Amino acid sequence: MAGGPQGAATNALYSMFFEDFKKHIPYIDGNPTNSDPAAAVAGLVQGKYNMAQSLSDIAGAALMGEGFFESTGKLSGFKNLVTLWPMTTVFVVRADSPYEKLEDLKGKSVSPGPRGGSNHLELIRVIQEMGMKEEDFKIQPLGFDDAQQQFLDGHLEALLYTYTNYPNPSLLNVFATENVRFIPLPEDIREKMASKYIGIEKTVLPEGVYTLKDGSKNPEIPGIGGNVHVIVPDNFPEDVAYDMAKVLCENFERYKQSMNALASMTVKDFAKEVPGIEFHPGALKYYKEQGYIQ
Repeated sequence: MAGGPQGAATNALYSMFFEDFKKHIPYIDGNPTNSDPAAAVAGLVQGKYNMAQSLSDIAGAALMGEGFFESTGKLSGFKNLVTLWPMTTVFVVRADSPYEKLEDLKGKSVSPGPRGGSNHLELIRVIQEMGMKEEDFKIQPLGFDDAQQQFLDGHLEALLYTYTNYPNPSLLNVFATENVRFIPLPEDIREKMASKYIGIEKTVLPEGVYTLKDGSKNPEIPGIGGNVHVIVPDNFPEDVAYDMAKVLCENFERYKQSMNALASMTVKDFAKEVPGIEFHPGALKYYKEQGYIQ
């Protein structure tokens, strides 16, 4: 399995997946290895992996041959095995700053998180859909911990996480340390993004996910997003996909206890349909048997 990048919290979860696969499915062996979402999708299509972590927008970009896949062209031949935690938009500026909307940040130093991730890809898409160019901003693709510190030190004017998990651990420290405001994503841009790009949908950051410095909670924040998910090749055996989906669902509570991103989910959410990316027939059979999908 192509898992998350080096040091990602997801890797511990995927190791748990394989512990359970090997414990409950006698014919299975293997382990997760480090990768990033774009390389994981490409590697799966090329036959390097039997399964891979992806993000719904990255998988969608592969199907469209856009973003990280402009050089490869359209890639297909994969299906969804299980849908994991949701992603959404959080744009943050200091409370005493003059910035009220994204356009106000032209010419300013901002970070979308690490280069090559969904946050980076979707910020560029949003900027373009708003009639602006990437070059209009001083975009600093930094790791989340570095971006957090740069923002707190005053070297960044905004953290523009267009497609992030929640709660995002690096934002917890920002909100506890600095008074902030949230920059909204315009409704027309939400509509355009959801209708134009595979794997993107209109989402919200639920009210109360974060505690702010003054003790208040974040309001509900409309944005765009999707899900982290696990994909397998089209020709992956149906009985294997069925057995894997069964093991993952039966051990959901164990995973939930170890991964904060799963805290707001129920086992039925593992069967959430990702826009534009079909479930593998074997997994779909199990989810339908359990009544998770009609």
